[in-house]
Amino acid sequence: MFTRRRAAALATAAALAAVGTLATAPGAAADDAGPWPGTEGRILNDGGLLIDPATSAGTSIPNVDNYAAWAPDGSRVISSWSQISSVRPNGTGRITLPWAQDVRSSAPYEDLAFWWGGRYVVFATGGQIVHGPSDGAWAPRPLLTAAQEPSTVCDSEPTVNVNGLLAFERRTANCTGTPGVWVFDGTAQTVKRVLTDAEQPAFSPDGTKLAFVRKDIDGTPQVFLAKADGTEVKQLTTGPDRYANPSWSPTGKRIVLDAHTSPNSNDVHTIKYVDAATGEPTPVTDASRSSSVNNPSWQPLRKNGVGRVWGSDAYATNIAASRWTWNTIGESVPGLMNAKSAVLVNQDDAAYSVTAPALAGKKQGPVLLTPKSGLSSAVKKELKRSLKPGKTVYLVGGTSVLSGTVATQLTSLGYVPKRLSGADRYATSVAVAKAVTTAPKYVFLAGGTEYRAALSAASAASAEGSGSAGGVVLTNGNKLTASVKSYLNSLNPAKTMVIPVGSAAKYALTHTSFSRWPSTYYYYPISGSTDAAISVNIAKFWWSAPGQTSLAFTGQWRDGVSAAAAMNVFGPLLWTGRSALSTEVKSYLLRESASTGFTAAFGNTGAVTTEAVNTVGASISAGSSWFDYRPYYNGVIPAATSATTFALRTNDGQEATLERSGPAGADPTMDRLKTVHRQ
Repeated sequence: MFTRRRAAALATAAALAAVGTLATAPGAAADDAGPWPGTEGRILNDGGLLIDPATSAGTSIPNVDNYAAWAPDGSRVISSWSQISSVRPNGTGRITLPWAQDVRSSAPYEDLAFWWGGRYVVFATGGQIVHGPSDGAWAPRPLLTAAQEPSTVCDSEPTVNVNGLLAFERRTANCTGTPGVWVFDGTAQTVKRVLTDAEQPAFSPDGTKLAFVRKDIDGTPQVFLAKADGTEVKQLTTGPDRYANPSWSPTGKRIVLDAHTSPNSNDVHTIKYVDAATGEPTPVTDASRSSSVNNPSWQPLRKNGVGRVWGSDAYATNIAASRWTWNTIGESVPGLMNAKSAVLVNQDDAAYSVTAPALAGKKQGPVLLTPKSGLSSAVKKELKRSLKPGKTVYLVGGTSVLSGTVATQLTSLGYVPKRLSGADRYATSVAVAKAVTTAPKYVFLAGGTEYRAALSAASAASAEGSGSAGGVVLTNGNKLTASVKSYLNSLNPAKTMVIPVGSAAKYALTHTSFSRWPSTYYYYPISGSTDAAISVNIAKFWWSAPGQTSLAFTGQWRDGVSAAAAMNVFGPLLWTGRSALSTEVKSYLLRESASTGFTAAFGNTGAVTTEAVNTVGASISAGSSWFDYRPYYNGVIPAATSATTFALRTNDGQEATLERSGPAGADPTMDRLKTVHRQ
């Protein structure tokens, strides 16, 4: 079954969200190998040739070129001719990455690898190591600083491990020196040499070993093994063959490599794998295929996960979402978080509920649906379970939305009620936005009756957790009310990114005059022809290569509130139709399959169907056989399935039985949306 990596606290999310830096990778949750050990698929060669190691039978993947490498779950393969692109295992769904920026050479892109659970791609070009998001959200750029990678060295052959380390081959002395293996630690920001007279490094799936090549061993290049820190070096291969390009099988038991008989023109080139313990070689191909095999890599097949979080109805689903996310007081379940507040909304009023997830992400607590007249027994129970007395509980809306009885009951339970309200839904959205931050970096505009757009925006606005500096304010169709206009007028569009979501919100912004704004300003519109398309476009521009997503039915706003509140710091909220997964969402998940390891559907099968859940699983994994389904009825793993949970290694070498990875935070790539407007 799918497991959740050790989750970092919401308070750390902002630190993980620096745009374009390696800090965006959740260091506490890095896992390039996925659940280990994996299952061995087929062996891939440059040019897209797939070979069955048992039979040597070969097939081809279209649209695969040179330096091919697998995503950690086998769901995508990346390669390069000049520009880098990736495809699904059947050759479809091609993504082309932008050209690298700020590199010192326009040399071809070589030696590709996925990093940080598939979220990033690293490669070599012109003697530099370069990285960028696997979905092409922003242009790749050099990984190392000029001090770490001076112009007198040439780096190549990057390889990554489950602990977030990156090893590479380096030649010093103006790129003419004897090669060695160096290791970059992104957390410590250090670069150090671990092996001399060594090249073509390859980390084992569990990250504990390095395979590498030494060139002149009795006149032939041979493969060696060492610990990840470069100690305990031993020779693995022997004999007359000249070995190159070692690559581990996903089980860690075998190493596949190129085998050459001679450095001359009469060379016979084949592929072999060797036993990682004994070095015993086994041929995979023969001389008849010598011209079509090179740079082999073993497809890792690892299962991703799809979960359903639900209860007997939408109100019970809301409680289930809270239980699925927040610890019981006094307990510390790996993957769950400790609530520091709670947000209450009217269970029958979407207009006053849609901005609440943005506040909840900032204040670190659940969003709970309760009747106008008073706290439901379920909400009382959930508050007492998850939130310590003395903590603040926010009420969204005036007494006509949540009565005075609600506040009185909260006080009697030992909480501190704090009401955020205005004259109407629009003024209340301003009050909520101001409670999130008085100095916003971005503000979303969404229609007051367009709850799907507003909830997806609220999920994005709170993606940095306690460090969030964004909110959502509502438009009255294609107009701004006086309260919202006044709020926006108080901001500086040069310092606050204003993001209208949908055509009506865009019209409302651009057809309003702001006395304190300059005559010309920039804004960032997000649009889409359907609710699903809008949610996908928010996701594409706000999260680069997310590790997880949430899903809700477009016809159920309550499930959307629950999903946005439970998953906001972990990934985007996507909307689907009832009968099947929305086309736009399926396309998006296929695109993000290299990084996305888990999707949670909120609501019962009458909302998000089993068919939709199965389509999600097949889309984010290597295929329909490579995902597991996990039910979270009432937010709890049933005893009958909990025993099937397996351990997933975290970056501190420990093992945790978790169901969700840590927060990735926002990674806005909004430059493509930047639009000028003249008042």
